[in-house]
Amino acid sequence: MSQIYPQQVPYVTIQQPMPSADPFRTYKNEWHTGLCSCTDDWSQCCYAYFCWCCFMGSLADSIDESKWSCLCVPNALAVYRMKVRSILHIRGGACDDYCTTAFCSFCVGVQMRNELKHHGIN
Repeated sequence: MSQIYPQQVPYVTIQQPMPSADPFRTYKNEWHTGLCSCTDDWSQCCYAYFCWCCFMGSLADSIDESKWSCLCVPNALAVYRMKVRSILHIRGGACDDYCTTAFCSFCVGVQMRNELKHHGIN
């Protein structure tokens, strides 16, 4: 009769590497497009200006978020900005993201769209 279960193999415990002391310090990239350079791409500028809801929906699609999040999440643009920064390893903080989206949401939206295009994410 053949053996159904293989023989017990002793387990070896290997010490796992410790994570870096401060993983957030590795975010050294900067925005390639400025906050006030929304007119660098007139097509996106006009799209955002004349149809903000459609623009936000396409931005949500670009970063793999639900289009419904634009309607359901308070200050969704700040959340999108934090996600874009974390994916592209761009320096910044939550307070900066919130303040810039609160006072200049149009410019922030177009800046994110231009940044995603710069990195080949449509």
